[in-house]
Amino acid sequence: MTTVNLLTMDTLPNGEYVTEPHGRRYVVTAILGKNAVGRTYQARDLSSSQSVYLHESIVPLELSGIMALANLTSRTSLRHVARVQPTLGMPWFDGVTRYFVPEVIPPDRMSEEELRAQSKKQWERWIEQLAAGLHELHRHGVAFGFTERSIATHVAVTRSGAAYWQILGGLQLLQHAPEAEFADVAALAAFASTTKLLEAPSHIRHALQVASRVEERIRAAELVRLLSGEDAVTQAPVYVPRIELGQATSVGKRDHNEDSYCVIEISDTRLRLHRPVLIAVADGMGGVEAGEVASAMAITHLMRLAREHLKRAEGIGGLSVWVQETVRAINELILEEAQRLANNMGSTLAFALVAEGVAFLGSVGDSRIYLWNPARNDGKIQRLVKDHSVVQSLVDIGVLRDEERYHHPDRNKLIRSLGDSRAGYSDEHPPLVLQQGDWLVICTDGLWEVVRDEELAALLSTAPNAQVACDRLVDMATEREAEDNATVVIARLY
Repeated sequence: MTTVNLLTMDTLPNGEYVTEPHGRRYVVTAILGKNAVGRTYQARDLSSSQSVYLHESIVPLELSGIMALANLTSRTSLRHVARVQPTLGMPWFDGVTRYFVPEVIPPDRMSEEELRAQSKKQWERWIEQLAAGLHELHRHGVAFGFTERSIATHVAVTRSGAAYWQILGGLQLLQHAPEAEFADVAALAAFASTTKLLEAPSHIRHALQVASRVEERIRAAELVRLLSGEDAVTQAPVYVPRIELGQATSVGKRDHNEDSYCVIEISDTRLRLHRPVLIAVADGMGGVEAGEVASAMAITHLMRLAREHLKRAEGIGGLSVWVQETVRAINELILEEAQRLANNMGSTLAFALVAEGVAFLGSVGDSRIYLWNPARNDGKIQRLVKDHSVVQSLVDIGVLRDEERYHHPDRNKLIRSLGDSRAGYSDEHPPLVLQQGDWLVICTDGLWEVVRDEELAALLSTAPNAQVACDRLVDMATEREAEDNATVVIARLY
């Protein structure tokens, strides 16, 4: 096998033509730079006389970041990011293809001398624009992975006063380099702090000081809010966590499993929100097949409706309303299917949609959502939702103590569930601002009836990760001969 390295191939000389079968033609005017994976040339588009950068590689994977951007920007444009054009391939000798992604150079770009002469006030606005540009890139799944040294060559400003990111050939896919996102923000903040904005207003200096530390894990969206002086606590948390997921289920003593669940990261380049996560469980009711159908419908439609809404969402505003509307919509769909099948199937549903460090909760029935963090609530586990059951009503009015629910003869009777024309809706839960170290646990009654709250917290305190915690919890339920299906999903924030 022969390995082809771009550095062993000739650099295109000035005057060389880069063409494609569909007619685009460029002529090289200068080589801007090269490295082990690609080169960048300056060139002129012969059809429009525009100046462009041509980012070149013979291995498409090495241009995957800018190629993804080119595919996106063929349909739309990104604010404060240079415009790129579709990839072209030019056959070369020995069957090798040289790939190029053109990046348009605005004709009114300021020179380095002009930029150095600009006022601090101008730079305040431009740094905020550059932060917004980073947010655009990151939410579409690409990042530079800057160091403080490398960032300056990628900053440009037009004479009309718009700052933007340029020389995009080194963009990386975030799925391959997740830490590049935080490196970008830290590098931009350090660049601004040390070179331009030492005398900026206090809120800007504070924002840059915080964001320049990679360990703070500040995302571009939070940097934009901090630079603008908005209250980051009320708008969105400064800490936007990484999330580790787990899931497990067991049939218990039943002959089949009527539980359904989902644990997904909703990834789509069209999303404005950063990698939302949806975790949910549904416990079906109605006997053989019918319960399975209801719970599967609840989860399937929840995932579909979440994806559809998030593609349209500009931010996290409106997600609380979406929770209510979604549960009602799923209830109607289950009612229609129950009527078609002529049965009384139903299901519980409990879920958390996590976006930008905030959890939006929905629940109907007696599947539970817990929050545990050793640094919160004196280390005690918290139930975030209330059971919609007969025994919970008795606990509420003081007839039963909480611990008596586990052996009450009516413990499996619900007063609210999906598939109920009168009561198929969720309680309203306030958005939960998340913290590092939080565990969100969602489980069906088959688990929480045999693994009590304190035992759950104790197990989480020793579990190395979310998946191990789920496996141990289901194993514990099985060892205790749980009578019902037992399902648990977990999101751990770190």
